[in-house]
Amino acid sequence: MTTIHTIEPAYHPKNKMGFLIDWLLTLKCNFDCAYCPIGPTGHDNSTQHPLYEKCISMLKQMYKYTDVFMQNKKNAFKDAILNVYGGEALYHPDIEKILFATSKEFEPYADRWRIKRRLTTNATATERIWQTVCEHIEGITFSYHAQGSDKMKTLFKNNIDYTVRLKKEYDIVVCMYPHDRYWRDCVNFLDFCIKNKLDAWPKLLDGPLGVYTKEKLQELVPYIKNFSSIDIDKIKGNDRIDNQARGCCGGRPMCTNRNIKEYSNTISRDIGYKGWHCSANQFFLHGNNVYGTYYTNKDCRVTLDGKEGSIATVDTMDVYIQSLKDQMENNAIPILKCVQKRCKCGVCAPKSLDKKNLDDILKIYNTN
Repeated sequence: MTTIHTIEPAYHPKNKMGFLIDWLLTLKCNFDCAYCPIGPTGHDNSTQHPLYEKCISMLKQMYKYTDVFMQNKKNAFKDAILNVYGGEALYHPDIEKILFATSKEFEPYADRWRIKRRLTTNATATERIWQTVCEHIEGITFSYHAQGSDKMKTLFKNNIDYTVRLKKEYDIVVCMYPHDRYWRDCVNFLDFCIKNKLDAWPKLLDGPLGVYTKEKLQELVPYIKNFSSIDIDKIKGNDRIDNQARGCCGGRPMCTNRNIKEYSNTISRDIGYKGWHCSANQFFLHGNNVYGTYYTNKDCRVTLDGKEGSIATVDTMDVYIQSLKDQMENNAIPILKCVQKRCKCGVCAPKSLDKKNLDDILKIYNTN
């Protein structure tokens, strides 16, 4: 088995690495899916919706932080995505005002870099709210949940239809619940999408419920888009997916050991990343609106000082941003040194055991 020492995304215009601002708006949700944990990585209806004023403070800080890194990017990579999600973002009572603010607050940066606002959602909004939502976002990731009620599934389909008619960018992620009661519903919905020429793909679940038989995995082969049948064949049945391999959440293929002519859609979980040099902070920012905390990304908790935890809070972020500015004005673009044995998220961000390899890769993206 070849030892992997360097990972980078495959080079293709459709798969290029931009900057992802991942904004967890609220933990409240109108669904209660069995595979969605209760807490910061899932949903929690015991929490309160963050106040509008706090939302706007964090939005301003996230744009300001992104602007610092964008100033060092080559023009081809000055693209950001603001992904708004939850819980269920549409469940926030001020969602319409918040989405309007994502347009207004970006105005000072519009001549320096580009942004697309995306909403990851179960799309169970009324027609009036959905129309307003579509006015202030460029793309939607629809998340299909088999445990939803028939009424919710009807709203979901209606809002997909409206989005398609507007010719908005979209994709549909079908969360493949492996229990027999819901599996057939998921497969039937995938068939519905194919019949109606909708852009949908199946998502295998992380966590203890993400265990599939070989028969179920093979059944998915006609529907897969973000990985190949070869990747399916590599997965061991009746074992947790998240203990075996990790793919890019955005579906990007990846290259290893600087071999850019060959790529894979998944990377083995057996790689130990502790001590690797990583550029995840140059491509990601995660803002947890409920607790007012910022992380490198949703699951990566590595900080610049070699610890695990948040990089800043809503109260300290402005000072943190200024410190980044000071470093970068001296041509010192900060990178991470991983303290985790497993890359929990951001596996597609360029990384290497050898810092020189990473420095060479980053010349593709950065001016310095």
